[in-house]
Amino acid sequence: MNELQIGVFALGGVLIAGVLAYNKWQEIRHRKMAERMFPSTRAESGDSADVLFRRNARAASPAPEDDDAPTPPERREPRFFAASPTAQAEDGFAEEDEPEDTPAEDEEEDREDEAPAPGAADEGEDGNAADARSGFPAEPPRELLWSGIDVIAALELVEPAPAEEMLAFLQDMPPRSQKLLRWVGLNEAQGKWELLTPECRAAYRRLRLGLQLTDRESGPVGAAEFALFTRVVRQAAKAHMVVAEPLPDRQATLDQAQQLEQFCYESDIQIGVNLVSRESPFPGTKIRALAEASGMTLENGLYARREEKTNVLLFSLQNAEGRAFVADELKSLRSNGLVFLLDVPVTPHGQYVYRQMIDTARRFADTLDGILIDDRRQPLSEAQLAQICQNYVASIQKRMEEAGLTPGGALARRLFR
Repeated sequence: MNELQIGVFALGGVLIAGVLAYNKWQEIRHRKMAERMFPSTRAESGDSADVLFRRNARAASPAPEDDDAPTPPERREPRFFAASPTAQAEDGFAEEDEPEDTPAEDEEEDREDEAPAPGAADEGEDGNAADARSGFPAEPPRELLWSGIDVIAALELVEPAPAEEMLAFLQDMPPRSQKLLRWVGLNEAQGKWELLTPECRAAYRRLRLGLQLTDRESGPVGAAEFALFTRVVRQAAKAHMVVAEPLPDRQATLDQAQQLEQFCYESDIQIGVNLVSRESPFPGTKIRALAEASGMTLENGLYARREEKTNVLLFSLQNAEGRAFVADELKSLRSNGLVFLLDVPVTPHGQYVYRQMIDTARRFADTLDGILIDDRRQPLSEAQLAQICQNYVASIQKRMEEAGLTPGGALARRLFR
């Protein structure tokens, strides 16, 4: 055997030893990462259950069973924990007999297998515990994902992945599922959580996938949407070697969706105040002049009054005869009636905005020689207008605030869009 053959054999041996050493290092690295994420998983479970997909032990109460009686089933009132006495923070559902905890304590109960050492987490400004190692918020802020209206899966990637790679898991979903599913990731360069969109250029290691439990258009999610949600989580786990929290229990999630839908159904009120002409129809040119003088802008066939700083819709003005307002047709338009409309759950400061809308309607009535009427075409008195404000606007928005949902806030707009 010559020197060349000996050298080739020696080099091959070195390469093989290097590959084996690298594989062993990777195995130790991944094991340590999993142990940091779930330090007591095996000890608590008492078996060899899959740490990626363990069933959540904290399940919601079953929804009331329907019967053959004509009356609707009794509703279990969902309760939210608010982060402050003013109920400005939007927090999660809880059982009625559960003691009030802080948001961080409630989050720790939901995540039964996370047991950080004392002093390992600090409370952040948005109510989420901060990661002691990185200083980043441990969880997304409530306006992005919230356990009260979303079922959430947590994913920790070994290596960061770009937004487009994660969004690709949602591309083949039905339109409704695409609307209700959302990825949220921690942008470590900026130190904050953000909603993943095609415009995002960052790569993310810490991710959350949320499924919104209901919306105004389609109602509560069902077994099909939950199955798609779990499929995306498992696909991401397989593709990216993800360390994920246990997936939520399906029936508990569907029960929570039904409870949330009932809550939204009872809060979903739109108030319309009708203005009709006493004699001659209202000219379109005068309608436009009054609307513009009142700070309204023409949008999609109606006049909208928006908050200046946030651009949130406060109330709108529509043609009661069904014909849309079109800029080029206002000169020839004649209408016998107008409707001022306020969407209660998505309107901030509802009582103030309601009074502002009524004042605007009165100015229209005085200028156009009209009268404000109810649905039975009877004139609306001052007492009736005040009663509407108290019984519908004030009571509903107070109920939302007590539940931790801010009327007109980001979560309310998601639920009632």
